[in-house]
Amino acid sequence: MGEGIRRAALLAAMGFALGACGIVPTPFGGHHAATPHPTYKIGAPYTVKGVTYYPQVDYAYDETGMASWYGEAFQGRYTANGEVFDLDEITAAHTTLPLPSIVEVINLQNNRALRIRVNDRGPFARGRIIDLSRRAAELLGFERAGTANVRVRVLKEPSLVAAAAAERGIVDNAGAVNAEVATSRPSPGGRRFFVSSSRYRVQAGPVATERDADRLRDQMIASGYRDAQVVID
Repeated sequence: MGEGIRRAALLAAMGFALGACGIVPTPFGGHHAATPHPTYKIGAPYTVKGVTYYPQVDYAYDETGMASWYGEAFQGRYTANGEVFDLDEITAAHTTLPLPSIVEVINLQNNRALRIRVNDRGPFARGRIIDLSRRAAELLGFERAGTANVRVRVLKEPSLVAAAAAERGIVDNAGAVNAEVATSRPSPGGRRFFVSSSRYRVQAGPVATERDADRLRDQMIASGYRDAQVVID
């Protein structure tokens, strides 16, 4: 009898742990993928590793710091607002922004820019301000390096659209650039690369490859457009 009770308790604990990470146990001992249930969430203050975070609406958010990325270990788990993490989607985790929010992330080491959907909490490592999906890190050019110095700013109007959709239980990626294209491995010519600058609203392109875009960006910077960035569409 004691062994039976211990076994039941162990199975219950396993079910709780698996459910918490978005993998749901079946009656036959297997597992099936989590079902997304997206919601709009700000959340109460919370403490991780001795640091207390205060989630809030902040459409003026504009910060510079280190970005990292996360992938396989979290694949298929629920995000903090009830979506399901997919390392090939263009998403991110942030400690305090509303979920979801749309942010522009600029890799300050190569001037690549990307609009990204924030749907999770983190990172909780000192000095890091955002944690990107593997695909987002790949597009911004720092997947291999692991981290990059970035600028992150909230985009108010796309964030409002994403929030309204989440309140209806819908995942709306319209505000995130190339959410439909970049989540799958493109064939040659499947993506278009532009180089843009806010100065005089100049945009050059499209060009076919990332290398061509980087070369064009360098040429524009040399010509005086110092804020030129690679934009993937």
